[in-house]
Amino acid sequence: MRRRGLLAAPALLLAPAAMAQGRPIRLVVAYAAGGGTDLMARAVATKLSEFLGQNIVVENRTGGNGTVGSQAVAQARPDGGTLLFATGSEMSLKPLLEANLPYDPDRDFEPVALLGITPVCLAVHPDLPARDVAEFIALARARPGAINVANSGNGGIMHMTGAYLALKAGVEFAHVAYRGAAPAVADTAAGVTDAVVSGLPPVLAQAREGRLRILAVTIPNRSSAIPDVPTLAEAGFPGFDMSNTVGIVTPRGTPPALIATLNEAARRAASDPDVRRIFLANGAEPVGSTIEEYAAFIRAERTRLREVVRATGIRME
Repeated sequence: MRRRGLLAAPALLLAPAAMAQGRPIRLVVAYAAGGGTDLMARAVATKLSEFLGQNIVVENRTGGNGTVGSQAVAQARPDGGTLLFATGSEMSLKPLLEANLPYDPDRDFEPVALLGITPVCLAVHPDLPARDVAEFIALARARPGAINVANSGNGGIMHMTGAYLALKAGVEFAHVAYRGAAPAVADTAAGVTDAVVSGLPPVLAQAREGRLRILAVTIPNRSSAIPDVPTLAEAGFPGFDMSNTVGIVTPRGTPPALIATLNEAARRAASDPDVRRIFLANGAEPVGSTIEEYAAFIRAERTRLREVVRATGIRME
């Protein structure tokens, strides 16, 4: 996606205080504090507060692998006072998996901006006798259903990535769902589970301390954060491409002028050196899209993931 240049600050002087009638703006994160999504949300919130001249409060509303927080924002007043720091799971994947999803991404939300793309990675506990993907798959083949693979929640991008890898490799994993990436990564680092499929941010810190071994990233090209780690395509799974995204959406019915103001602030945040440093250090590539680009990206991602869902046969009740 083509990135745009830094926008001029005067464009943000569209009475941002009117967004929430003097109330702090809530930026809802549908996952646990300390995970990669939360870390990026807090970096963005700091700059949004600065650019909008209004207090931004990050609120973690966990449950249902993103459903609880998403539903809360969908039901909020469309006055610019409540935003969702959305991931690809809520916007593109969950509608394909859950027939009774209590929100509709297209009906209930207005896209504001795509802010970043985060590679997904496969990491293992150092005591697991698997130095690379080939050894990991061989181990799983020798122990059908015995290798525990943690993820951030049933029906999310991480769960789907693990299931898709198992399908492609012809093996069976024991998928262990957590309420967020942070506890999933922490338990794998502690040896409670054998492996974890996660976005890079929470894994990198543990890997740098030697508590996790990253075997591969699941995007077409190597990550600049860990250039020595191969892709799954390089490890024998050509065409494998799964990533997570973060962006901002607002309840449907939010006035277009407020959405435009939020988009300009979000794009400035994505271009800010402090935010870029935090994103890049944690393996995420900042984007900063237009409203229209984000809407098109969500549609295209859903089309691609529909094929993955069909292949794995996963459905959520």
